[in-house]
Amino acid sequence: MEMIEFYKNRSLGERFSAAAEFLRQNWKVLYKIILIPAIPLAIVMGYFQQTFVSGYTAILQRVIADKDITAFNDMFSSAGTWIYYIVYLVFVVSLSAMAAAVMSRYQAGALSKDTSLKDLGSQILSNMGKLFLIGLCVIVIAVLALIIIGILIGVLASSIPGGVVLAVFIAFAAFFAIIPPLYLVRFPALFQNASVGTSIKKGFILGFKNWGSTFAMIIVLGVATVVISFVFGLPYTIWTLTHLGQSDAVSYILGGISSLSEAFVTPLVFVFLAFQYFSIAEKEEGISLQSKVEEFDNL
Repeated sequence: MEMIEFYKNRSLGERFSAAAEFLRQNWKVLYKIILIPAIPLAIVMGYFQQTFVSGYTAILQRVIADKDITAFNDMFSSAGTWIYYIVYLVFVVSLSAMAAAVMSRYQAGALSKDTSLKDLGSQILSNMGKLFLIGLCVIVIAVLALIIIGILIGVLASSIPGGVVLAVFIAFAAFFAIIPPLYLVRFPALFQNASVGTSIKKGFILGFKNWGSTFAMIIVLGVATVVISFVFGLPYTIWTLTHLGQSDAVSYILGGISSLSEAFVTPLVFVFLAFQYFSIAEKEEGISLQSKVEEFDNL
């Protein structure tokens, strides 16, 4: 089986093909590793998801019956709601960390059908730490950006006619402009051992330079994600709508199955975006050429 070169300048179609070929070669070992922790986490998520939906349904009924919109505040005072979000965050981060560990092992030529979760344990934990730190930094950046946008809206609204419309347009443009870079900020840290700051910086630079192809990749992956999530979540959605958020054994089971969609979707998205990063990093930085020069110097 021919090894797939990660750092290679490919067209957008070739990036999709390379990612699909990687998954074709390694999907068994990838999901063997991922499903071991994913299944119990999905069960926990399904339980708290049902708790969240039941609570939200009760609040919605109060709002409709009593016309009291302040009832929505109770949704964020529930411990179950916060536990659900925390478990979801850990779930998604761990899935990306595991996918990155499998890809790194493959890149090193050490991945086999016998590779286990235990073999990748330290790498997965390291990846999770990097992802949490990058996520925290991105949240800080996003908060600062929102503050600046808020100030901009206030200044434009008070200084020029139609300023609010212009400010809102600028805010939406900035939001869409920053999406592709945000998807790439984690890859330098995971695959090139870059520091958190360097990883974010490099992700932003490459994302803005290759905005169009990255955005196109995200759109295609978004559609695929919606379809897969819909298939997994449809039974739970139907049950919830027909039973008005009532909690029972069936709803918990269907909620777990719905949550399990993340275990299939997240690694797929991660792999395809990783090949997007590999290609544009090679185009901009010539990483494979640098590594060959270093190998020659070490002879």
